[in-house]
Amino acid sequence: MPLTSYKSLAVGLLAMTLSGLSQAAIYRCSQNGHTVFADRPCGDNTETVAVDPVTTGGRLDTGTDVEFYQPPETSRRQQAPGCPVGYLQSTELRRLRVQSRVRAGMSEDQVRYILGDPAQRAGQWWVYRRKGEETGRYRFRNGCLDKWR
Repeated sequence: MPLTSYKSLAVGLLAMTLSGLSQAAIYRCSQNGHTVFADRPCGDNTETVAVDPVTTGGRLDTGTDVEFYQPPETSRRQQAPGCPVGYLQSTELRRLRVQSRVRAGMSEDQVRYILGDPAQRAGQWWVYRRKGEETGRYRFRNGCLDKWR
C-alpha cells in the first residue's frame, strides 16, 4: 500500500475511535449496596450520568498583570485583642512550647498552646498539676497573661 493509504486509514481509525468516545454514556446504578459506574446499563435502577465536555484553550490569567502583581499588604504583627505580646511566629511558639516558657502579655490561646489545658480554673487563675502536685498558677486579666508563680 502507498504511504498516503496508510495515512488515510490511520486518520479514519482515529476519527472512529474519537467519535465513539465522545458519544459514550456513563451509567450509575446500585448493586449490593455499592454505587457502580459502567459503560452500559447495569440493572433496574440505572441512571445516566451527564458529563460536561472538557474545554481547552483560553487564557489562564484573569486580567491580572502577573509581572507587577503584589498581594495586598497585611499587617505582619496581628495583635490579639488587648494583649501586648500579640502575634508570635510559629517557630517562636514551638520553641517556647519545647521550653514550657510563657511571657507576660500572651493570650489565653498562646498559653494553652504552650502549656496545654489547665487542670483547674480558680477565678482568674489557671492551675496546672502533674501527678497530683501543683506545678504552676497563671493569672489572666482581660484574656492576657498577667502574672504566674
